[in-house]
Amino acid sequence: MTALIPRLLDSAVLPLAELQAARLDGQLYRVGDAFATVDTPDTAELRAAAFRLSAPRAAVADRLTASWIHGARAGPPVTLQVCVDSAHRISARTLQGLDVRQCILSRGDVVKLGDARVTSPLRTVVDLLRTVDRLTHGLAVELHVLLRLGDDDIGSCQERILRQHRVPGTRRALDRLAGLATFEPAPEQAQPERAQRERGQTEPAAPEPVNRR
Repeated sequence: MTALIPRLLDSAVLPLAELQAARLDGQLYRVGDAFATVDTPDTAELRAAAFRLSAPRAAVADRLTASWIHGARAGPPVTLQVCVDSAHRISARTLQGLDVRQCILSRGDVVKLGDARVTSPLRTVVDLLRTVDRLTHGLAVELHVLLRLGDDDIGSCQERILRQHRVPGTRRALDRLAGLATFEPAPEQAQPERAQRERGQTEPAAPEPVNRR
């Protein structure tokens, strides 16, 4: 492989069968729906670029997609999760195949990584607390990693939730946050999961819940 090869390869560059074969041979590793050569650093910018290959420019990576891009989880969700600012209009046709939410995005809620827009670590934590059905052990670790990445803590997260107390899911978010506050991951757990597993592995089975609120 030469330096002229793009840093991300997808089916527009090579047939998927060839890409998969190169991954099995140890020449490539998977980045979302794309692939990168093994000497390409696995960075947030690279994952954001892979996201942009699968989502329109108006879509902002949020929830589990944002968590993956920031490095708090090993891979993206099966269906990419995105949000669209309520102030902007976008054709539903361009969002087909995505898990889409319309929401209000405030200043500081979005960071730009290359050409992609991603919810900040703190906004990602708040969104997940508002929308998840239950707080599992794995998700609790993930949320702690995101808080650490954003230099935030439980207190700043609670303040952020209460600042928009009329947004649906506020009570759920506060309940989840209470459960998160009682869970302190071991130092080795508070590292991005992707760094603890070999590249290309599938997502682990869903862990047991921390609480059932």
